[in-house]
Amino acid sequence: MDNIELGKIIAELRKQTRTENGKSWTRKELGEYLHLTTHQVGRLERGERKYLDMGTLRLLADAFKLTPLERKELLFAAASAMKEHPQQSKQADSKSALNHLIETLSKMQNPAFILDEYADIVAANSQILILYRVNPEFISKGGKTPAGYNLLKFIYSSESGYKTAVGASWEKLAKRNIHFFRRVSLRKRHKPYFKKILNELHKEKEFGVHWHAMHIAPQHYDSIYDTLKWDDPHYGPVEVILIESAIPTYSGNLYLFTYIPADQKTTLLFNETTKTISEGAFQYAPWPEKPCQ
Repeated sequence: MDNIELGKIIAELRKQTRTENGKSWTRKELGEYLHLTTHQVGRLERGERKYLDMGTLRLLADAFKLTPLERKELLFAAASAMKEHPQQSKQADSKSALNHLIETLSKMQNPAFILDEYADIVAANSQILILYRVNPEFISKGGKTPAGYNLLKFIYSSESGYKTAVGASWEKLAKRNIHFFRRVSLRKRHKPYFKKILNELHKEKEFGVHWHAMHIAPQHYDSIYDTLKWDDPHYGPVEVILIESAIPTYSGNLYLFTYIPADQKTTLLFNETTKTISEGAFQYAPWPEKPCQ
């Protein structure tokens, strides 16, 4: 990442964040908050400012109402100085990492899946599909529709089966996943593909309401692990510990999510579902290449 990309990210965060009057920050308002002139904010957003001190970064994080994990992403973006490698080598190494991760995923006995920095579902094993009783038609259509394999599309769409599976816990779980989406996509906010995903997600009315609310007053429970509970109409009460593991590659992070049963009933459920399926994992969203990236 270079200064120009960092500047574009800051500009997008400024436009997306809502101030107390419900409107986006103007450059003038943000400059006053950062103790910079409007001209200096413009130079910052154009990538013309070569040095960004910690004090300014902290104020930017405060202005944009970033959660602790989102702040870390902003710091990583500002400090990014990874040595460049030839694109062909980067692509080959990244695809090798993904193939190895999918092979590992296929052997796992617990429900698990892989996301990228756009929260696209790159791969999932059979156990997670069985757990949520995912609608096969939703999967078959995913590759033909914009953002079709995005995690938030899966959560907010009435066609996926997710809302039915988690029942009354849906809203809480949906908001939790918006926090994840906000965090991992922070360094991609300026990309055309991110904007394409966001436009598609806003077609789901409930997503738009939640997305807007979290840019006004985000709740700080974004975490790399969590206990999830829901009452499935078919399986009954389900309780899992969700573990997030970040796998760095030259093309960006991949995120492996693993479900660990948190009670005896869920343990028995996982054991029973494992007996009915063979080992296997399937790739869905393309990675690392993205359309209009």
